[in-house]
Amino acid sequence: MRKTIIEISASALLLFSLMLTVACGNRTDGNAVRIDTTMYNLAQEEGPGHDDARTLPPVAIDYGGKHYVTTVSIAPSDTLPMVKDTYTDPYKDNEAKVRVTVDGKVLVDKVFRKNDFIKALGSDADPMSQIFCGIAFDKISPRGIVFRAQLARPGDMEGGTSFWVTYPVEGGIPVITRDDSREAAFAAPD
Repeated sequence: MRKTIIEISASALLLFSLMLTVACGNRTDGNAVRIDTTMYNLAQEEGPGHDDARTLPPVAIDYGGKHYVTTVSIAPSDTLPMVKDTYTDPYKDNEAKVRVTVDGKVLVDKVFRKNDFIKALGSDADPMSQIFCGIAFDKISPRGIVFRAQLARPGDMEGGTSFWVTYPVEGGIPVITRDDSREAAFAAPD
């Protein structure tokens, strides 16, 4: 039995030595290559949609005897301040161009940015720690042309704060309201 314990101990010591040799690559500190990692920028984090500019498919709707077409393009901005996530990785903030035509005439042509939502965001959230994720057409109702928008912390695509953006059907200034309900993602205000 004593011989078995000695054999196991010797085998363990040999295995440990082999692991050290492989892990260290037979180098001493004098031969090791030293790299100052602070010299290299970390890869810039890619925000929603991996920082790709994207255009949502146009939506065409006939409502009230008129033909409406909405288009939305979302792109990272090089001019807006960067936003850092909880790990201090930088993210580009987005901007979105919304265009609505009625019977071929432009009714809405606006670029949305995070600042457009700050007033509706309220004082309980820090807008500087969030990015503008985007905006998408939802529906046309008697109250207007309804879009959904979202601000969120970088990398958090399921959380964040949702907003309703409602344009009057005859055009004009949109009404932006914060949506605090979870169920509201499935039903726009009428």
